[in-house]
Amino acid sequence: MILTAQLKVVTLIVQLKRITMKNINSTFGRIAMIMIAVFTISAFATPESVKEKTLDDNAMMIADWIWAKEYTMAYIESMPETGINLKPTDSVRSFAEQMLHITSANVGFVASVTSMPPTIEDVRGLEKNESYKNKAALTEVVAKGYDYVIAALEATSSEKLAEQMTLFGQYEMTGAEAVHKAFIHQNHHRGQCAVYIRLAGGTPAPMKLL
Repeated sequence: MILTAQLKVVTLIVQLKRITMKNINSTFGRIAMIMIAVFTISAFATPESVKEKTLDDNAMMIADWIWAKEYTMAYIESMPETGINLKPTDSVRSFAEQMLHITSANVGFVASVTSMPPTIEDVRGLEKNESYKNKAALTEVVAKGYDYVIAALEATSSEKLAEQMTLFGQYEMTGAEAVHKAFIHQNHHRGQCAVYIRLAGGTPAPMKLL
């Protein structure tokens, strides 16, 4: 969007130069010369509003992940201990595996974007790790995964997040877009877990929208 605006201003500058050359000694020509100088400077200056918006977007991204951590942890707390390994049907993940899947994806996506080393070992194998399939261990590892995401985003510049990348070797997008995909993904799987909690006799944590 910024580049498009700059191209439009450059086009205007070219047109003004043509007018100036035809009216170089007139008052109109002198006004056109002043306009050329102003537009040339403004065309390639990054507006403060754009810089502030980028910073605001990054701060909002981090705030959203802090919110996501609190909401997900509340879901785990809502699940009775007896339901941690519950499966609504044999063909789907258990509650614990859903939460471990969320954590694996959160860390995997953000590590790909930020290049910050994960703080959890064997991220890809989390779903199969039986040691995490009790309420205490599950709570700890999921919280650790969110803490990693938040710390990695806080340590990553807006310029880095704006860079184009190839996610998982096949999807072209910016780093910020990849982080957003992870955010959508964890919302999807956490939402599925509401049914698990009710089947286990619990009540899902209320939505913390505001």
